[in-house]
Amino acid sequence: MNRKLQQIGELVFKQVDNLGFQLDSMGVENQINRHTLIAAIFAGQKRVEGEVDSLKARAESTKANVEETFSAAEKLAKSGFELVTFPATYAFKRVKRAA
Repeated sequence: MNRKLQQIGELVFKQVDNLGFQLDSMGVENQINRHTLIAAIFAGQKRVEGEVDSLKARAESTKANVEETFSAAEKLAKSGFELVTFPATYAFKRVKRAA
């Protein structure tokens, strides 16, 4: 697969070089060559990598926010449970001490 991809890439670069040569022979000024093509591909690759990193950062931030919200909800539920059961636990502890 990798060898086949290299062959296809080399064929594309040869065609780009041929196009640049043909334009030069016709007197058309151009910036078409394998070097500008590679530079454009690498620039696009870096842009995509930057976008992916940005999306990963947003996902991690959202994940942290969701975890923080769940933690706060859990604490609220625990404190609510303690508040509701306080009279019973207080009475139980008093009876236990008295016995």
